[in-house]
Amino acid sequence: MDNRPIVLELAHLSRRFGSTVAVANASLRIEAGEIIGIIGRSGAGKSTLLRLINRMIEPTEGNIRAGGTDITALRGKALRRW
Repeated sequence: MDNRPIVLELAHLSRRFGSTVAVANASLRIEAGEIIGIIGRSGAGKSTLLRLINRMIEPTEGNIRAGGTDITALRGKALRRW
């Protein structure tokens, strides 16, 4: 382990639309310098996951931390500033 800072961390992130589960219990940690890709078949939840990360939609469960900040807790002006 080289102690790189964590840039983005998803913990037990889920999003439901009614009875449809679009993202289920996703957890991910991206460290500084890493490059990732999100792949999957149509309807797998890739776009929903990206909309969750950039806070275009709210998660049903779980949280997102970016640069040490819990961005799922941000609202209003603080969210726009982020």
